[in-house]
Amino acid sequence: MEKMKFWLAATVAAVTVVSPAMARDFGNAGGFDISAQESDAEKPNSGFCGMLEEYEGSGDTRLLLFRYLSNPEMIVVIVDNYNWSIKKDEEYEVEYLLGGSYYDRKAIGTEDSIRKGLMSAFPASEFLPLFAKSSNFKVTKGAVTVDSLSLKGSGAAVEAFNRCWTYLRGDEAAKQRERDRFSHIPKDPFK
Repeated sequence: MEKMKFWLAATVAAVTVVSPAMARDFGNAGGFDISAQESDAEKPNSGFCGMLEEYEGSGDTRLLLFRYLSNPEMIVVIVDNYNWSIKKDEEYEVEYLLGGSYYDRKAIGTEDSIRKGLMSAFPASEFLPLFAKSSNFKVTKGAVTVDSLSLKGSGAAVEAFNRCWTYLRGDEAAKQRERDRFSHIPKDPFK
């Protein structure tokens, strides 16, 4: 669970602090906003791709997906809302229903300046194809429905998200080649 808490910290930081100089907008696809945060030159593999959909209604739920260069096998999913009383860093037993697949997961409570939510991680190779062909994403806590979100347009969103991911991996590879090219020269040769 410590690894999950690390991803929570990284994800909350990603949601709240995005450097415009290193961000790339991939536009809106299927109702989802897609963007990349490139790695900082001093922090290799710190970049990620993100996908966001906002739903009008009680508390204006948001659905966010992140894929990090530092953990590319996983998709981090956050569902948050203005009205929820979730406690930050607390563990919750929740269920996710996506395209006929049922996921029993521990979720970590998240909080930004205005919303509280749940964060879980899923294997990217399994989750993204299901997300792309699903029409609904339902989150439950026992017999209580936390939210039921439409995924109309999710196929187009995942295509754009995958383009973002391809771009981000290529950008990181180019930055690594540049780091390697100058690795024999000290940052400060006068120390």
